[in-house]
Amino acid sequence: MFSNIALDVAIGLFFIYALYSLLATTITELIASIFNERGKYLRKGIQRMLDSDTEETNTKENFSEEFFKLPQIKYLGRKLKSGKVRYPSYIKPVTFAKGFLNTLGYIKSEASSLSELKAKLNSDNETHQMIIHLIDEAEGSVSKFQNLLEEWFNETMDRAAGWYKRRIQTITFFVGLIIALGLNLNTIEISKKLGTDPQMRLAMVEAASEYTKNSQEKLNVELSKKVHDLFEESQEVTSIMEIKYPSVASDATWESWFSYLFGCLITAIALSLGAPFWFDLLNRLIKLRGSGSQERTDTPTK
Repeated sequence: MFSNIALDVAIGLFFIYALYSLLATTITELIASIFNERGKYLRKGIQRMLDSDTEETNTKENFSEEFFKLPQIKYLGRKLKSGKVRYPSYIKPVTFAKGFLNTLGYIKSEASSLSELKAKLNSDNETHQMIIHLIDEAEGSVSKFQNLLEEWFNETMDRAAGWYKRRIQTITFFVGLIIALGLNLNTIEISKKLGTDPQMRLAMVEAASEYTKNSQEKLNVELSKKVHDLFEESQEVTSIMEIKYPSVASDATWESWFSYLFGCLITAIALSLGAPFWFDLLNRLIKLRGSGSQERTDTPTK
């Protein structure tokens, strides 16, 4: 059988990262859902579009508040028992464009025109300047103006998605750090033990091989069941590793505590990369290990 200690150590370590990053990602999803992070960043993106940054701007010239009061927008979210409004997490570009036209006071009729709308805008306001530019680019065509509004919305939502992604990565990092400190997932000590303990190394490789057979199904399980299953599976892995916390006795050195904290920090950074990243690497290493084993098996005996 093909056996490489470095490869097996990597498989064991990546399996730990994959399993616990899945737990960290799941907890982050719950946090994001509870605090409606996606809805907040959608609102932040629309405010960035429709409200001017200048302090001199009259609040009546900022459109975001009026936009979110529109029935077709307001009822995409919901009102909580506490009285607070839970913002919608998604708005279609066409819904935004139609709603924004209503916010501008544009009523579609044969008598209405974009030039009348343009006359109502303040050319000294940054947001109004953008809208005037779009009106000019539309060349009097309302349908073209609506398409330009949709494009503007899509571009802004792409940036808002980037803001949201960075926010989620930050939350995932701190969740991962708490998991690493709480469960003693010290990358340095885990690597040392995997390298020196053949039984632990073999157990981790076998567990990783079994786990990756249905890893995609585990990624798609609903949140409540996923958290319960992951806690059980993580306890099994923790029992295999048997990594102990640094001694709190008087003979404990600062180097041991530094190694512990630094090792947990490495783990937290690894977990923040996300479960799909580690499952992909893990699958590749297991296939590499299996192909090596197959090549050894298929070699004819002379």
